[in-house]
Amino acid sequence: MTVIPPSAQRVATHTPNVGQPEDYRNNKLFRHMTPDEVEAIASRLEQLRYGKGEMIVQRRDQGEGIYLLLEGALLANQYARSGREVGYRRLSPGAYFGEISAIDGLPRSVNIVALEDVRLVRLPPRLIRELFEGSPRFMRALLEDMAALTRSLTERLFELTAISVACRVDIELLRMATAAGGDGRTAVVHPCPTHAELAVLVGSQREPVTRELNRLASLNIVRQTGRSLHILDMEALSNEVERIGGEL
Repeated sequence: MTVIPPSAQRVATHTPNVGQPEDYRNNKLFRHMTPDEVEAIASRLEQLRYGKGEMIVQRRDQGEGIYLLLEGALLANQYARSGREVGYRRLSPGAYFGEISAIDGLPRSVNIVALEDVRLVRLPPRLIRELFEGSPRFMRALLEDMAALTRSLTERLFELTAISVACRVDIELLRMATAAGGDGRTAVVHPCPTHAELAVLVGSQREPVTRELNRLASLNIVRQTGRSLHILDMEALSNEVERIGGEL
């Protein structure tokens, strides 16, 4: 992964006042709104494109808008003064970010970096304020997702302090497989994270992550083909989590 340091400049291609219903209307942020309500905001959205390695938002920037991810993959991260990278979550199409700063008006709490070429839609601040004040359906989805995020971060804090690296890798793979969809028995994560990216997400180093992925491959639970990671047996992966001390 090519990561631009916090001081780097960010450049994006902006096409304001353009919205394609088939691109954004299925985002989970709009799940409780009617089709007419979603269509009504189309002309006020902005489409953005960023290249791999570019930083979309930087920690401590003043927040401006909520972003919906349409294509590609993003990483929410932060850097310690020592230079160590801490990853919080990987975002896939259908996710959104920027809602915390939109709510409290404070600067961004994390960096958002493009892991590959991405396409996004941005809700500008004025539109967000109008939705806050005039759309109970929009606010319902936002509050539900904030509650889910709180639960997720609580779980990750527990994982980092109470279970092994191998188990954390297995849990993260299950999360990615669930997000990728599938039939519940198998899944394909594409593009799959590198071992270094996965290590950042689970708070470890690349070497133990590689060992665990090799172990899972030897058990025919996962297989990597190019940029795709195939989860061959989700039940077996869940069993591994339970066996080595984790919780689902």
